[in-house]
Amino acid sequence: MSSVFQRQDMYDTVVVDREQDVVLTTGQLYGLQVRREVDRSFKPIIPFAPHLFGSGKTRFVKSYLELVKNMGDRALIGPENISDCEKDRRGSFLDKLHEAVLLYVDLTELKPTEPKEKSLKWSAHYLLFKSACLQSGFEEEPSPVECYNVLQLRTTVLVKRIREVLNMRTDQFLLVAFDEVGVLDESYDEFHLKRTPDGRVRPYNDFFRILWELCLEDNVFFIVVGKSEGLNIRNYAISVSRVELTFIPLSPLEKHSIIEHLEKSSSSMFTGSPKVSQILCHQHFSTNELAELLLELTGGVPGLLVKAINYLLQCRLSQDHLLLSKESFWMIMNDSIATNYCVDPLLPRLSSLSKTRQRLLKMLTLLALYHIRFELDELVHLSSTCAVFLFDLVTDMCFYRRLIVDENHQELYEVLIPKLLIRYIEQSVNNDRLEWLLLQTLKSQPVEFFYESKCRVFEGLVATMFYLQFCYHPTDSLMFSILGQLSSVWNEMNVKFSSESTAYYMKSIHYTTSTSEVERDTFGINDWKKIVEEMLEFEKIYIPFEPTSRSPDILFKLHGRTSGQNLIVGIACKGRWSFNGIRWNEIVDEACKFLQPVHDQVVTVHPTLNCMLIIMSTKLSTSVATDLNHSSHCYSFGDRVAGVFTIPLNCELIILSESDVENFIGKDILSSLRSAFKSMDNPHSRSIGISTVQEIVLSLSKNN
Repeated sequence: MSSVFQRQDMYDTVVVDREQDVVLTTGQLYGLQVRREVDRSFKPIIPFAPHLFGSGKTRFVKSYLELVKNMGDRALIGPENISDCEKDRRGSFLDKLHEAVLLYVDLTELKPTEPKEKSLKWSAHYLLFKSACLQSGFEEEPSPVECYNVLQLRTTVLVKRIREVLNMRTDQFLLVAFDEVGVLDESYDEFHLKRTPDGRVRPYNDFFRILWELCLEDNVFFIVVGKSEGLNIRNYAISVSRVELTFIPLSPLEKHSIIEHLEKSSSSMFTGSPKVSQILCHQHFSTNELAELLLELTGGVPGLLVKAINYLLQCRLSQDHLLLSKESFWMIMNDSIATNYCVDPLLPRLSSLSKTRQRLLKMLTLLALYHIRFELDELVHLSSTCAVFLFDLVTDMCFYRRLIVDENHQELYEVLIPKLLIRYIEQSVNNDRLEWLLLQTLKSQPVEFFYESKCRVFEGLVATMFYLQFCYHPTDSLMFSILGQLSSVWNEMNVKFSSESTAYYMKSIHYTTSTSEVERDTFGINDWKKIVEEMLEFEKIYIPFEPTSRSPDILFKLHGRTSGQNLIVGIACKGRWSFNGIRWNEIVDEACKFLQPVHDQVVTVHPTLNCMLIIMSTKLSTSVATDLNHSSHCYSFGDRVAGVFTIPLNCELIILSESDVENFIGKDILSSLRSAFKSMDNPHSRSIGISTVQEIVLSLSKNN
């Protein structure tokens, strides 16, 4: 393979999993038609996709009408129990949409045009007409001066001439798709633009005002896509341009959609134009496995996915005997030639993060790592006088959003940072240890791992605090000092990690395990010997894949400093955010499910191995706090816990006091978490709030 890979057309791609986007877009176009028929002073509706490279914007708008035809009546879903008249109206609209003509307009071709070089309106009108001519097969571009003499900035004449060029009936729908709208960010000096009352120039206001005039014409519709500050633009468009912009989500693909894409797309570069899945997969490497790996690598971002598949197909074409496997996949795709090719459009921005954006990077990484959801209009305060929409910030930072509709039908978003991008982000933050740790943790995170609740956020925070102190401040750690005072075994351990660690994710531990021939998803409760000997490596911190009731929330293994003794540590993170603290029976249950089986299955076989369970709860019940005299306490071999559990040989149970937990996590952080989570016993992490995430970043940075 050459050092530079350029080819981008190794296969014919098939658009998949865009049904929801089609339904939303069609619904908005229908809404525009209804408003136009009912009230001539209406506010037009325009579907808008302000997404980053690779989100599938261009491919979606170009294939939209074909997708509508394929979906049939499902492309326009209305409310239940609508009248027969409304059903007929919707059916008639869909019939006309099936006959619509799509006019694709590339706004990168927008430039000052004679004879009104400084008029954005004239340049947009001419580009529309020129695009129609070229789409119809005209060999030469029309003369701008001659066009101006005919059109004279009259929208009615423009639409009529476009219909003539495209050979359309007057009652036929014209759907105009504007692509690369982000170029308007660079048009400030090219056109005479209106100024806002505060003296600012906003080219998007002028642009959408032009579209507002065109929407007054019958049977004309618009879709606008391209990287831009979408939410900021939408808010101004509503108030200034009198246009209602509705976002098209274009979320990244899930595994089942990637499988469908692999099985439906074909490549004429191979004899017989086989499907991509037939080319890249074989008896010992299934389509399901390839889809999982592609999802892990690209995050399901369509543009990154297509580029990765193109590269794999080129490798297959140049190496006829290549048989993909999990190992060879990562060997190929981790090569700098492959990654540079896949992320090429993003490289300039990824490699030059400003100091302001670097400060925000830790917050966005935490949002992605914990899958913390945010609302559309969530603000991030850069200073006391400056704030930006998180929705727009994600795009500006070259990351992606995933739309989530919760159980209450509320639309929320998650930050997605594909693993393909991480190596390039690291190059910009090589002096920031905390960001490096967070990125490495995100990189090691398996695709199926999901921080689903506030409990997972708390566990992740505790794990991050521990490995920061293991890596950088073991001798200054107040928590390590407390553990050393409570446990002589802890004092004998080497608590300085020789290399920077990340949080790794082990299989969850449950009562039952799979007995099929495929790799099982969980460990059984009798597998502690395998876990300790094979899974847990020294100087790494582990969290189970999923929240589990059969193991601690955090696990790690420590070396003895001088002796041959080693220590297995489990931390049970008990977030209690209301008035009810953790009770004795819960503490005993944690000890029974960890200390006892580890002792029976591992410690008895390895006499130099010790086991410790740390109970870290944000609130203890009154009886527990009183019995412990509001202090941290260590139970050692032979001690009875709550009169019902005896500590086994070479095992210890440490219960941390509320004050010690507060000092470790931070009073302000716990207060914010308590405020965010107190309404329900176990709500989703969506309620954590961006301000709390910023406080967490600040707290972690102090330990960096």
